Formats: sequence, structure tokens, C-alpha cells
Amino acid sequence: MKVIQIVGRSNAGKTTFIKSLIPALSAHGSVGVVKHLGHHGFTLEPGKDTTIYYESHAAISSGVDEEKSVLVRRENDLDSTLESFCNAGVEYAILEGFKTRLFPRVVIGDLESENVVLRNPSVDEVLAALPEFEDYYTIEGLVRELRRECGVSHAGAILTFNGLVREWTGTERTEYLEFDETVDALTESIRRDMEAVPGIIGARFYHRKGRLYAGEDITYIAILAEHREEAFAAASSAIDRLKQELHDVEK
Repeated sequence: MKVIQIVGRSNAGKTTFIKSLIPALSAHGSVGVVKHLGHHGFTLEPGKDTTIYYESHAAISSGVDEEKSVLVRRENDLDSTLESFCNAGVEYAILEGFKTRLFPRVVIGDLESENVVLRNPSVDEVLAALPEFEDYYTIEGLVRELRRECGVSHAGAILTFNGLVREWTGTERTEYLEFDETVDALTESIRRDMEAVPGIIGARFYHRKGRLYAGEDITYIAILAEHREEAFAAASSAIDRLKQELHDVEK
């Protein structure tokens, strides 16, 4: 999922720009939008059942009619929302605001900012610059990408793997591991090797970068295969190679 952040001062025209960007992006894939409401909050309609359920401490309260569904979630952090978007198969997530989160961003107006990709651009300029915006991954998102791009007409299995930073290996403790952009070339090579295994229809492999602490996710693998045996073999080989060529060296 590509994350496109739009920031600017109040009344700079962010909403107007996003309104034009949504249909343009929708021509390339599904779009989700998250607005930072700040201190304004969002008022739930008093007396409605979904409001009553939320006020009764339901983790999620939902209503479904003939045209749409509405979800009210107790989580109020951006990451959980992005995870929900990615898991739902959203391909482009537009963020309005969230200035303190330094995603690669578009600035509308004269706001001073870091990590700026474009300032006061046209919609076409944003589309042309999509590779410069950050990708966001979840395992379910990778699975949906495989289904969407490879198809499942010949598939008999989808195998996923989520690697963690192990804190304890025997009596040896690992506080954190750290990876930079050089990991991308290795993971792409491993992904190609997985897809070269007979019976593998498609594979996706994401390795997180930066400083990763014990207990955090480190790798996501999703494999679409004709049979489960082929998926297990491809995954096992990929994990062994990653461990030998990167993780053991990193430690």
C-alpha cells in the first residue's frame, strides 16, 4: 500500500486537492483516506444503536445499510488504521494532516516542512511521483496483492510467514537488530528464487528496515502456490538463505 501524506496550514486547500486526487488514484487502484481530526473530535449521533454499542465499550461498533458500512473503533492511533486499510486491500492511502509523522509528503501552501516530495503540485505531478512515496506492508496486504496480481485459478495454497526479532537464543540476548536499504537487493533476489521454484505462482517478500527491537516484526513472506508442498519448500529455502546471508551476519 502506497502512503501519500498531504499537509498544510488550515484552509490551505488540502481537502479540495484530495478531492481531486482520489478519482485520479482510483483509476490505478483502491483508495482510502485518513483525516487527522486533531482536537475537533468526531461527534457520534446521540441515541443511535451504533453509538450506544460504542459507549457500552464495544471494541468495534458497526452499522451496515444497503449502500455502505460504518465502523467506530476504539483505537485512535494512525498505525492501527493504516494496518486496517492494508489488510482490507487498499492500494493507496491518503493522509490529511498528521504533521508529526514524517512520511514522504505533499505540502499545500507555504508550510515549512521536512521530507517534502512535492509542493503545491498538480494531480498529474503526484501520480508521476508515486514511486517516491512510502510503501506500507502487512502480511494480509501481501496476500491480497498476490491474489489481485497473480490470480488464483491454478492455486491450491497461500503460505505466509511472519519473522520476529528473537530476544533470547539460548542464553544470548538480542536487544535489537538494524538494517538499511542494502537489504532490499537481497530480499528481491530471494523473492525471484522463490518464484523460480516449480509450482510457485507468485511470491512477495518484505523485510523491515531501521532499528528493530526484540519482539517486533522483521519479515513478511507470502507465497501463492499450486500445492502446499511447493510453498513449504520455497519458504524454507528463502528463510534459510535470509538467515545465512543477513541475520547471522548482522548478529
